[in-house]
Amino acid sequence: MVYLYHVTTPKKAKRYKQTGKIKGPVRGFDNLMGAMAWAIKAGRKVIYQVTPVSPVYLLPDHHNKWGRAYWTGEVPVENIKCIFSAGDDPWD
Repeated sequence: MVYLYHVTTPKKAKRYKQTGKIKGPVRGFDNLMGAMAWAIKAGRKVIYQVTPVSPVYLLPDHHNKWGRAYWTGEVPVENIKCIFSAGDDPWD
């Protein structure tokens, strides 16, 4: 199974729940460590494990030494799982 680790803000996480999807393009890392490093750099507090429903493509400019970044199309909320949230659950 292919997963992407998508980093976002609590505000956007609430929007995902309201709309029932993450609007494409959805960017994410191939591993949790890469996503965590990006979250610290970007100041974002929520990390989702995303199961893509369409092909994934390499993002050559969004990598770090811990992981590679990819993008995919729209993802329904049924295909995301919260892996990390600093603070309150973004979907409450």
